[in-house]
Amino acid sequence: MPAMPTDPSGYDFPPLAKVLEGYQPVISTSDGQPGFYNLWRREKDQGLLAQLPKNFAQQKHFFALTVASGEAYAGLQSGEVYAYWAQYGNKLALIEPNLKIRSTGDDPSKASVKRLFTDRVLLEVPILTIPQNQGPVIDLDALLIGQAERFFGPQVAGIRKDLLKIKTAKTFPENIEIGLEVPVEDGKLRTLHYSISLMKETSGYQPRVADTRVGFFTTSYTDFGKFTPDEARTRYINRWFLEKADPSLKLSPPKVPIKFYIEHSTPVRYRRWVKDGLLIWNKAFERIGIVNAIEVEDQDAATNKNMDKDPEDVRYNFIRWLNNGVGTAIGPSRTNPLTGQILDADIVLTDGWIRHWWAQYNEFIPQVAIEGMSPETLEWMWQNPQWDPRVRLAPPEERSKILSARAAGAMPALGGHPIAQGLGETSTSTQSSPALIGKNEYEGLMGRFSQKMGLCMAPNCKTSGLAMMEMELAISGPESVGLAAGDQQLDGIPEAFIGPLLIDLVAHEVGHTLGLRHNFKASSVYTYEQINSADFKGKKPFTGSVMDYIPINIVAGNDPAKKGDFGMISVGPYDDWAIEYGYTLEKDLKPILARVAEPELTYATDEDSIGPDPLARRYDFAKDPLPFAENQIALVKEHRAKILDKFVKDGDSWSRARRGYQMTLRTQTQALSMMSSWLGGTFVNRDKKGDKNGRNPVEPVPVDMQRKALAFCLANSFRDEAYGLTPDLLAHMTVDKWYENEMEVLESPSWPVHDQILGLQASVLSSVMNPVTLGRVLDNEMRIAADQDAVTLPEVLETVRKAAWEDLDAFQDAGQYSPRKPFLSSLRRNLQREHIERLIDLATTTRATSASQKPISDLASGQLAELKAKIEGLAGKPNLDAYSKAHLREAVTRISKALDARYLLK
Repeated sequence: MPAMPTDPSGYDFPPLAKVLEGYQPVISTSDGQPGFYNLWRREKDQGLLAQLPKNFAQQKHFFALTVASGEAYAGLQSGEVYAYWAQYGNKLALIEPNLKIRSTGDDPSKASVKRLFTDRVLLEVPILTIPQNQGPVIDLDALLIGQAERFFGPQVAGIRKDLLKIKTAKTFPENIEIGLEVPVEDGKLRTLHYSISLMKETSGYQPRVADTRVGFFTTSYTDFGKFTPDEARTRYINRWFLEKADPSLKLSPPKVPIKFYIEHSTPVRYRRWVKDGLLIWNKAFERIGIVNAIEVEDQDAATNKNMDKDPEDVRYNFIRWLNNGVGTAIGPSRTNPLTGQILDADIVLTDGWIRHWWAQYNEFIPQVAIEGMSPETLEWMWQNPQWDPRVRLAPPEERSKILSARAAGAMPALGGHPIAQGLGETSTSTQSSPALIGKNEYEGLMGRFSQKMGLCMAPNCKTSGLAMMEMELAISGPESVGLAAGDQQLDGIPEAFIGPLLIDLVAHEVGHTLGLRHNFKASSVYTYEQINSADFKGKKPFTGSVMDYIPINIVAGNDPAKKGDFGMISVGPYDDWAIEYGYTLEKDLKPILARVAEPELTYATDEDSIGPDPLARRYDFAKDPLPFAENQIALVKEHRAKILDKFVKDGDSWSRARRGYQMTLRTQTQALSMMSSWLGGTFVNRDKKGDKNGRNPVEPVPVDMQRKALAFCLANSFRDEAYGLTPDLLAHMTVDKWYENEMEVLESPSWPVHDQILGLQASVLSSVMNPVTLGRVLDNEMRIAADQDAVTLPEVLETVRKAAWEDLDAFQDAGQYSPRKPFLSSLRRNLQREHIERLIDLATTTRATSASQKPISDLASGQLAELKAKIEGLAGKPNLDAYSKAHLREAVTRISKALDARYLLK
């Protein structure tokens, strides 16, 4: 019997042959050479053994994780682990190195950091044997399935290890690919794919320092060997390693191009548009001397072309298509956590944004209403749910459940703002993905070192625009938007429309895989008139960047000369500039950054979208968004007037009328939300001192723009005619009842008109009267010299009061008022009651969280006193109808008691 092998720790291990009994070697290389890990597989119980490289202790290994099947987002990168193996006697520990705190200073500094900021043990596994002069052997399926929750988190809770099936087991010289199918807690089968590769230094790659003026994802660490704040935090941009094949050429192909494969699941009818969306970026690289930087090939099941390449394999970049009915597109990447070099990228597209589900209304409209609100605003609204659009715009049958859930739990971080998921280390471990992964559906892009703030919702505005386009085509025909009646259709949509939009969307996600972050200010480069002019249409991109969330450009009216492109026709000037900064082969970057103040290069990203800059927001459009907002309202009016006659076709369910109206209400909400953010706004610029034509970092929005925005919001939400409702339309706004659709089962067949309209009016009141917005108005007064015009708190409160109560000036002593023809309509009475409640909330608050709340409270109290005096004069009029009389008398009583309570509270 052969002697037991021993290791330096003195442990005896069985011979390798004994351990491998019943196992067969896995050979994946064409020449039969050993792979990165040697693999052995046993079919009878789906066992899998792995032997680490002989010199594993000197290596760093990279674990790329993907849920490859069994969930709606299967194929989306699920995280990453950068770690090394260390032997502890008869065990191996997988250890994550400390990457966040380092020192490049003197030796004492390095020694201190090494002692204080240690590495972290992620997990341990027993060693089965260590053959002489070889690497240790471990039970690989026990590691990857037995400790799957350490890698994938709670999404694989309750995993059934006894029902394991090996789907993939491949080993190559520098990586292994393992796919394991197992049922999880609910019994659903999921395939967990691990791509484990050797992390090597790339010869010649130089990290590039990030700059706040250009938006790249970053890989960063704190250097305690440096002492000034600007130096202590080191940030490298995430980018691919691109260099010329022939440096002597002005235009040269790259040594190694960025190559994508279009997965075979992508519908053939869409592939050419997807390919164009990839290759559109090559023009930007040509500007820095690299031609054909990006290449693309199809994967084809019919011909077996490229079918040997696994999308989960870190060696290959894929565009994946998911038929999951969800409107999503996302472009994650994985990087070397020491340098920021991008190693692997995949783009996930889904069919849901093309299906443009109407049911999205109930989920989407509350989110539209809070778009651009700061965490401070959302935190305040969470504590004051009567102000919160997430409550007020929820279906009536859902509100009690929402309020009960809030009462039972703590307020989420930042009031529930999505940005909380990507800041700090709120959803994952301190450096990568194991152990502390949260439950966000895009967890693979959250809280990891390779792509902070990677959540991308670009398809949302495309989904909304597609639904609007369907209404336009159904009501007015393709000629109304400049399309030919006989155009090729793709899934019921003209190819001339959907194809370019797919290019636009893919280009956005490719930008992410190149390292670029969102640029939500890019849509503010050109005026709405320029965008829809002959100078732009088909000739130049109408925003600064494809990295914005750009609405589909559908123009109301029948004048073709005033209708521009539906979407971006190429990458924008900001995109060219960002690629130049990130990938130029020139050493001196200062001349590139010196262009920051050029209007077409303006930049603001996710963090800016929660601030005071009204141009740094999602789903807005144009340098002067008021004409765009007015166009949206014009489309709403056009569509509402023809819902019954044109939109609902013979044979359609009348539920289509309800869905169509709700679509117009969503568009209206979006326009109101966009314009409300201009009140109290300030433009924020990223210029640094000394930049050419440098701008002030903070500039108040011009007062005339603030006033126009406020007037737009009030006119298009407070007045009854803003909603286009008629008895005939309301009589047809029903819902289909299908038992399997929970939301439709709960909905009332008669549309809750007062709840829905008041919900939108309440949301507008929340937007313009919340303490954060009013505080910004007060702060802006200090930013403007006293001899110059400024929007003031008294002006804002008075403007809102007049709009809510303008009916009082129209009372006629000889008027014939009755319950059927009241002086104040039911919608106006609801609005006025809501306005009084808002003023009372502001006047009687006892929790001052900012210095602005005292003047706000005093002014609100004064408004209430003035309202009371005005209402009292009308409440006793003999010819008032019963509804209006009761409403006005109650208003007087409510105000009186509130004013009394205000002084008691003091």
